Amino acid sequence: MKQIIFSNVKLVLPDRLVRGSLLVNGPVIAAVSEGPGIPPEWNSPGPGAPSNGPELINGGGLYLSPGFIDIHNHGRLGCDVMDGTPDALDTIARGQAEHGVTAFLAGTSTIPWEKSLKAIGQIAAYCRRVGESGGTGGLQKDSACRAWSGARCLGIYSEGALFSQEKRGAHDPAYLKSVITPADIDALLEAAGDTLKVLSLSPELPGALEAISRLAGQGIVTAAAHTNAAYDEALAGINAGFTLATHTFNAMRALSHQEPGILGAVLNDSRVSCELIADGIHLNPVILSLVYKLKGPDHIILISDSVSANGLPDGRYESERRIVIVDRDSIRLEDGRLAGSTLSLDRAVRNMIRLGGAGLCHAVQMASLNPARILGVDKHKGSIEAGKDADLLLFDENIAIKKVFIGGNPFEV
Repeated sequence: MKQIIFSNVKLVLPDRLVRGSLLVNGPVIAAVSEGPGIPPEWNSPGPGAPSNGPELINGGGLYLSPGFIDIHNHGRLGCDVMDGTPDALDTIARGQAEHGVTAFLAGTSTIPWEKSLKAIGQIAAYCRRVGESGGTGGLQKDSACRAWSGARCLGIYSEGALFSQEKRGAHDPAYLKSVITPADIDALLEAAGDTLKVLSLSPELPGALEAISRLAGQGIVTAAAHTNAAYDEALAGINAGFTLATHTFNAMRALSHQEPGILGAVLNDSRVSCELIADGIHLNPVILSLVYKLKGPDHIILISDSVSANGLPDGRYESERRIVIVDRDSIRLEDGRLAGSTLSLDRAVRNMIRLGGAGLCHAVQMASLNPARILGVDKHKGSIEAGKDADLLLFDENIAIKKVFIGGNPFEV
């Protein structure tokens, strides 16, 4: 079993930044050492290791952090999750890894219902193949068996159809449902099975509370999204079991001093974590700072909300019979409404520090440990601790990614 020693690095831990070293044994972190130098015992080959001892990687003073986890991502590089093909999902997985993402959820979007269920079934099959192989993408390893092909897809984030017309954002109104029925939830569960990790909906819709309670009872995260809910309606949804606010502030009822609405509920309730699109476009920097102060470092999850046009040159592109316009750092419909983002999580972490006022450890936590917690995988992912997966990043003071390791295997940036 291959062993790696990372030396001369600044370890990014959830609560502090320290100089130290890290020992990786196969796909997991074996030991963490704080302070200068490498523990002498690490230089002796461990069980199953090559006789010439561990591989030594001198980090040159770079930061070593856990890999980022993007729970809300719809595509990039011309590929959409809803394409449902292994090739499209592999391209997305590679594009994610290039920006420090070692695990992600495949985010669906609003298209005709039956077509959506078919795509979800295809995505679910992809996720199962990834899980069964122990790999990180449909391609698993390259031909030399040296580097992983991309970030690992952990499951599905369903964002589509179950939204209010008033706050639909860029979602096509023709495909939205005005009522959430048990049959709708049955259909989603049948298509996705155990790969459904997050389902977003508007908690004020008829049938929403029953759906939230049912899904929460099955261990599926429910998120409030594209919602015009008043405060009492939002609180009822929280009491029913929703624990996540989808791209907080965006496509939500405005905060008012007399009717706090959905924002008043999710910002004030510690049971809810708030997603943030920290691109400086979806949210004013003051809002990033405000949410950081209100929710603290433990209840914010940085997301990309990346779409298929992310990574393409500026121009006009067609998606599901609609035109989207890529212009510098934004993606919009022809009427000017935002339609996803060009963001990546490395830039989100950088922006949360520079624009939101967060410290490095907290900003990294928002892109690693917090998403791992909401998905219930924090025993294995999300922080640098012995026994956790060796999903690791080396980056500089500008959060420029230099090296990515997924399960202890290098991905070439």
